[in-house]
Amino acid sequence: MKIKFVFILLSACLLSCGQSKTKTQQKEKPKTSSVTKFDTAFIVQTPENLKGIVKNIAAINEVQQEHIGIGGTESENYQNFLQLKKAATTDELVNLTNDTNNVVVCYASWALADKSYSNLSDIFTNFLRKDKTVKTFSGCIKSVDNISSELYHRYWNNVNDKLKATDKLLLKLDSIVLYSDNSYWLLMTRAFENRVYPASYKNRIENLAFKQGNREALFYLCNWYRADNYDNIKKSLITYLKRTDFSTTGTTDYYRTLDELLKFRDSEIEKLIIQKLKKDKHWKSEEQKFKSLLDDYSIYENFD
Repeated sequence: MKIKFVFILLSACLLSCGQSKTKTQQKEKPKTSSVTKFDTAFIVQTPENLKGIVKNIAAINEVQQEHIGIGGTESENYQNFLQLKKAATTDELVNLTNDTNNVVVCYASWALADKSYSNLSDIFTNFLRKDKTVKTFSGCIKSVDNISSELYHRYWNNVNDKLKATDKLLLKLDSIVLYSDNSYWLLMTRAFENRVYPASYKNRIENLAFKQGNREALFYLCNWYRADNYDNIKKSLITYLKRTDFSTTGTTDYYRTLDELLKFRDSEIEKLIIQKLKKDKHWKSEEQKFKSLLDDYSIYENFD
């Protein structure tokens, strides 16, 4: 009798343990499934056929143009880029613009630019927000540049100069540049050089010029809306002349600022210009060019 009782008790314990184990397993299943779902959703894996190319690009870790160095030798990483462009689909290239290596990201965007990818503006917007940089090598020049600028100029160079004003995709990129508060100055220069904008852009350009002190916007208004903004342009140019150390911006910027100011034919402005020239002598590297400008307005003779 005692043996029978022990057997029943042991059976009950085993049954209880079995039920407990089953409940535990049932509770753990959703947790395992959730992890798998998370990994699938957030980890973008490079396709097998692209892994070798991507690895080679990342190993060199420099955005190289087709020819580099003194002898203009064919660059290894540009050849890797060409392989990537040929082997990858559009969707795969878009995914690679989120790669952890910035050089891979840049080359993937170049390939999309070469394909005139319809949503290139979305890629460009994301680049501007993140503002990442890459080492670049073009000709004999090594530099560090913004990926956004690299993408923009890849497409910009693909568009014939005669078509830049009307190219729809380029207009999208330029609009993003104008309405972004942190666009690289060279992108602003390109955007303003490419075309004359519709009147709907005027308020934004005036905001850039007069409230944000953007020189490219200011020079644009000098060319196309001078009469409409006469006093504001005059005031902004004077402020820019006073505040700017032209050794940091270059003689082209210096010359253009003086040229626009002298058009006002204001004797007080001419005095300010002479004072600036005596203090900031960066113009001396192109003395003859500046002297000719001052001679045109008959003020060089009073320089001394």
